[in-house]
Amino acid sequence: MSLLFSLGLIYIAVNIEGNTTSRPASQAVVVENGIQYINVFARSGYSPRQIKAKANMPTVLQMETKGTYDCTTAFTIPQLSYRTYLPATGITKIDIPKDKTIGSLTGTCSMGMYYFTVNFEA
Repeated sequence: MSLLFSLGLIYIAVNIEGNTTSRPASQAVVVENGIQYINVFARSGYSPRQIKAKANMPTVLQMETKGTYDCTTAFTIPQLSYRTYLPATGITKIDIPKDKTIGSLTGTCSMGMYYFTVNFEA
């Protein structure tokens, strides 16, 4: 019984920590000085998973990690032939070419298990 209780506490602690870093889709996109910043948190998946952004404008994808040691750190954007390893903690800025801010763009872990999609709209 104590093992189940301990596992339950671990599950609750992990989920509480995970929920404090999740990001609502409505707060993922910020435009400052004519540049669109898309903010995604990577840890046990990507948050938010669906993002709406403006098409045809300079865009920077900001991938944030905080104590991230899972496969979400092996990050790729197939449409851009982009691959990198995100640091365990920090922000990685990725410039998205203006001509790629049309339609949708998908970010994924190298295994394809976790992903997010940015839908660029006029």
